Formats: sequence, C-alpha cells, structure tokens
Amino acid sequence: MFAVETSAGDPLADMLLAFAEEVENELGDSVDITVQTGGAIGDEEAVLQGLRAGAIDVAAVSGSVANLDPTFTIMDMPFLFTDRETVAEFLDGPYGDELSESLVETIGARVLGFGENGFRQITNSKRPIVTSSDLTGLKIRVPGNPARVALFEALGAAPTQIDIGEAYLALDQGVLDGQENPLKVIDAFSFYEKQPYLSLTSHIYSPVYLAMNEDTWQGLSPEVQQGLEKAAAAAAATSRAAGAEADEELLSKFEAAGVQVNEADVNQLSEAVSGVRDEIAAGIPGDFADRVIAEYRQ
Repeated sequence: MFAVETSAGDPLADMLLAFAEEVENELGDSVDITVQTGGAIGDEEAVLQGLRAGAIDVAAVSGSVANLDPTFTIMDMPFLFTDRETVAEFLDGPYGDELSESLVETIGARVLGFGENGFRQITNSKRPIVTSSDLTGLKIRVPGNPARVALFEALGAAPTQIDIGEAYLALDQGVLDGQENPLKVIDAFSFYEKQPYLSLTSHIYSPVYLAMNEDTWQGLSPEVQQGLEKAAAAAAATSRAAGAEADEELLSKFEAAGVQVNEADVNQLSEAVSGVRDEIAAGIPGDFADRVIAEYRQ
C-alpha cells in the first residue's frame, strides 16, 4: 500500500501519485499498487506509524519524520538553505544518504527519493511580517514539531499546533492569526482566502520524503528494487520542478486575489533565531549537524 495524509494538489500527494505512475511505467503488472490519499489512513503521524509497522509499504511524508528520527531535524534548522540548487546538492549527495541510513536504523524505513514541499512562507490576517517584532503575539499554526514550535517562540509568536486539515476553519474563525507553509500548500488548502498578508521569509526548506518500509524493500528482487529507485528519482525530479515552476505563478494568483505580498528582513529574522539553530544542532546525534553547519552556514 502507498499512503499519504494529503490529497492531490498538495506536494506530498502529488509526489506519491507521480511515483505510483512511474512504478507502473517501470515495472508494469509485476507490482500491485494501492494508493490511499486524503487522510484515509489518518494524519502524517498515523501514516508514519503504519510505515514503521509494515502496514504501509511506501509513504510520502514531511516534517513529522523528525519526531521519530532526530537527525531529520536538520531540515528544521531555520535559514540553513537559501536556494534550491544548494538543497539539491545536500539531499542528493552523501548527506542525503546519511539521512536515509538513519531512518532505516530508527524506524525501519528508507528514503527512496527527496521531493519538494518547498520554502516555507508566513501568512496572517493582521499585518505584513518584516522583522521578528511583527510576529509578536500572533497565533501561528505550526505542525506537531518541537523545532518549529521553538522557532516561532523565538520570533515572539504564539505557535499553535493544529492538524493541517483543520487549519482553514481555525483561520476563518480567528482561532489562528496565521500559518506557515510552502506556497503550493497555501494554495492547496486555500489558506490565502483567509489571509490578506503573505510575507516571504523562506525560513525553512521542507522536502517530501518518499519512504519505503525496509522489510518490504529487502523482500524485493534486485530488478524490482532498481525499478523502484528509477521511479523514485523520476518522481523526485517531477516534484522539484513543479515546486519551482509554481512559486511565481502562485504569487501572481495570490496578489490577484487581494493578498498583499512583501519581502521580509531575512537577515534580522535569521539573527533572532540563532539560538534555535544551536538547540537543534545539540539534539542531533553524532557530528552530523556540525558537519552540515560547517559546510552550509558560511
């Protein structure tokens, strides 16, 4: 079974669906595929538990992975990456291999491919966000991720953990002032309809992790494994290209809908959360974080 929390149009679901299509192209009828989207299995935590238990063979997941494997909190380190080319170099090289190996050890699943959820931006109903002072007291929806909570606390906001499927109603009713997500997610969940301000902070780059249960993987023939790796590489390329192409189009769409878009003072925001980077690094096993910071936080 292939599973994802979200529905078509969201980057996670789109990558899983692209992978399923590529698997059919590569392997034909030799692999029987059932795809569950739209929360049929539950939220992302439930999907990950199913993947860990072997009830799910392949899943497309994102930030919640870090709750099970602290090495993945490296991707929650704010302002670590500033462009897609650098992210691709990081994920497609030895560091990406280390992340996959770590996931095998912690939950018994391997990363077949890294797609794109995207650079995360902030929307809200109160005011443009330029510096951290503009976030003071704002109730910002964050995923169930301690590192993300720490980030927005450091920025002076009031981070609130609400399932993404419930966030639109919470924004509509004023339970939340804002949220942070990649532009494609903001579009997929129509958050822009309730948020007149979009601030381009790019505070975190969130990948999509296409992960496979390790026992399932080890039970496959080398030929099928090779076919799955090719399918995952193709799906990852499709996911990343779609994210890059969508950003400019979505900014125009949001502005046409009446959303005010502004550039944030990224340098000030980055300085304000330097302590969060230190906390995240301290919680990552071994010297992984030190090596990444030395290479990418120059």
